Order: sequence, then structure tokens, then C-alpha cells
Amino acid sequence: MKSHSDRELWNLLQGGDRKAFEALYHRYARLLYHEVSKRIDSLAKVDDLIQDIFLSLWEKRAVYQPQGDIYPYLYGMAVNRVLHYYRSNRVQPKFVALWENLPPDLDALEELPSAFKQAHREELETLVDQTIGSLPPRMHQVYQLRYEQNKTIAEIASLLSISPHTVHNQLKTIRKRFADSIRNSSFLLTINTILSILLNH
Repeated sequence: MKSHSDRELWNLLQGGDRKAFEALYHRYARLLYHEVSKRIDSLAKVDDLIQDIFLSLWEKRAVYQPQGDIYPYLYGMAVNRVLHYYRSNRVQPKFVALWENLPPDLDALEELPSAFKQAHREELETLVDQTIGSLPPRMHQVYQLRYEQNKTIAEIASLLSISPHTVHNQLKTIRKRFADSIRNSSFLLTINTILSILLNH
């Protein structure tokens, strides 16, 4: 399948073709490894990260919708995981440096902005799910009634037999938890760089 284009391989991959998956792996794994190993010292961690990227590509092949080359999407996924590694290991000064030193040959690729946005959307969804899961039972009820069932504060207060003031305070706390969760992610730490490099590309 070496002669197949990325688009052809992707179409086959979405149908569950393992040979197409293997072809994409052999086409881009070494390139990704080279880029990631420049940013993470542990080669064992780099190996794990590359395997995780391709596992995600396989598992979410029905979700990802690249319009051109696959590599920018893979690169976006790699950067997202490197940022997560930096955050988990408290090496925050490297955040902005990573964004500001993208390889020149990637800067001009039209697919790169959407690749990064998709990678970050994936992380944001995970953060939201984790935050919801960590809410205390009553606060979780308030969240569901307000944001999933679109109930008013008065309706929530009546359903849960609590005062509207209590509901208001619970919602305020929920919003703060979401804000804190996102604040500790790569989104806000690098937002200015993301906007300047990608969104205005």
C-alpha cells in the first residue's frame, strides 16, 4: 500500500482495514518519534506516546475527519500529548516554547490549525468529563438539571427542596470547578500563542 495516498489509506482505515493502518504507521511513526524525542528526554515515554497516538487513531477512526494529509493530525495529537506530559511533570516553561518552535515545514500546512483544534477539543472533552465525574452527588444533580435538562434555578430549587440561593451558589461552584480544570490545562497557558500561530494562520 506504499503507493496509496493518505486519503486512500484513510478511507480504507475508516472501513477497518488493518493493512491501511499499518501503512500509515510505517509512513509516519518514525517522523513523529523524531519530533517527540526532541521534546521529551525519556525514550521509553516517547515510545509509549507514539503507540498511544496510533491506538487513538485506530479507535477513533470514525470520528477524525482529516481533509488532506494525515500527518498534521498526528502531529497535533503528538503536541497535545507532549503538553500533557509537560503539565503532569511540572515543566510549564516548555509550553510556550513548543508552540513557538513548530517545524517550518509544518507552519504552511493548511490542515495544521484544524488538527490542533481537534486535538485540544479531545482534551477539553476529557477535562469536562473528569470535572463532572468529580462533582459531589447533590452538585451533580444540580449540574444535570441545569445543563442537561435546561431547568431554571426556581425549578431546580423546587425539585431538590432547596432554596434558589443554594442552587445559585452550587452553580457558581460548578462553574469555578470547570474554570479551574481548564486553567490547569494547556488551553489557557498557551492561548495567546495558539491564537497567533494557528487561529490566524
